[in-house]
Amino acid sequence: MRPALQTWRAHFKLNRHIAPPQRKNLELFPRGVRTSTTTSRNASTPKRRGRTGILLVLATSALGGAAYRSYGSSGSSGSKQSLNTTSFTPFTLISKEPVSSTSSILTLQPQHGTLGNSIRDMWTIGVWSVQIKQPQLQIARAYTPLPPALTGPADASSAPLRLLVRKEYNGEVSGYLHRLSEGATVELRGPTLEYEIPQNVEEVLFLAGGTGIAPAMQVAHALAGRAKVHILWATRKREDCIGGVSDTRPLPASGWLFALKGMLGMQATADIPKTETSVGDKGLIVQQLEAMKREAATVEHQLSIDYFVDEESRFIQPETVSALVGCLDGKARATDQQGKKLIFVSGPDGFVKYWAGPKQWSGGREIQGPLGGMLSKLNLSGWEVVKL
Repeated sequence: MRPALQTWRAHFKLNRHIAPPQRKNLELFPRGVRTSTTTSRNASTPKRRGRTGILLVLATSALGGAAYRSYGSSGSSGSKQSLNTTSFTPFTLISKEPVSSTSSILTLQPQHGTLGNSIRDMWTIGVWSVQIKQPQLQIARAYTPLPPALTGPADASSAPLRLLVRKEYNGEVSGYLHRLSEGATVELRGPTLEYEIPQNVEEVLFLAGGTGIAPAMQVAHALAGRAKVHILWATRKREDCIGGVSDTRPLPASGWLFALKGMLGMQATADIPKTETSVGDKGLIVQQLEAMKREAATVEHQLSIDYFVDEESRFIQPETVSALVGCLDGKARATDQQGKKLIFVSGPDGFVKYWAGPKQWSGGREIQGPLGGMLSKLNLSGWEVVKL
């Protein structure tokens, strides 16, 4: 079969699985640094970059999904670096740990050398991703690495990469990864900086849906000792966050519905989950979050987490966000803090759209777009919103 025809068939097969009409094939890699959406202005469009060679890439802005055409192949560069942005390099899958029935943590070690200074620097700069190639279809997908385990090597460049991967329905790359056995070779390219965190950040509220917890953990890791971070993690099932205990106390009841519940002797609290007393076994992600919280507790700026589970009828509500924004605002005023205040939203496309409005395509580039969704209806004066 001629190469051009084979490439066309692979491209056609990919596009059959891209249901949302807004997802397009774009010349979009490497992706530029993401900028934030504010309540008063939109982000600017990243600059284009030149490149050579062709590869069809499935980008997900950390975990969503948009197909785009990119450049470079594993055999096109003679670089000795174990990870670079121009070519795919081989890694070994050294472990695959189940988190739930649909997701696992994949640990990858470079087959030659270490990850290098570029990775070490990324952990302190902002949110970043790597691309994994599906060799049969010649497509790739971006994944956001989890922060290094606190029990691992002190030098982040020596620590293996750990990726939280959910097996998506008709997901060509995620399905491929979940079929692999330990010891298999996986080709990676990167890193790609998705969003550079400003140096003067003081407060962060992070709304994470599903595997959107990975960029949330990156932000918490990068800002450890520098800023107060509060994560609201929404999952569909408890199996994703077994043993997770919310840090926020119930909000004071208000409104006619709460008053009616009180008259009937029913519990009248808002939707921030109560702190539980018995958690049993903890899932892998919850274990790392708890370790990060303990580490943050030794410094002035702390990390707090609240869990919301669909099957338990616990959902993030706009009132929850308003209460937390007001609480963080009050603490900032009390200490005369003058730094930036950021609200991150990361997760599936529908989650991001519901809370902050969709991202937009402009000139073949994905940009932040105007603030929409539920956050646009709240009083977020002084806060910037970043869609991941």
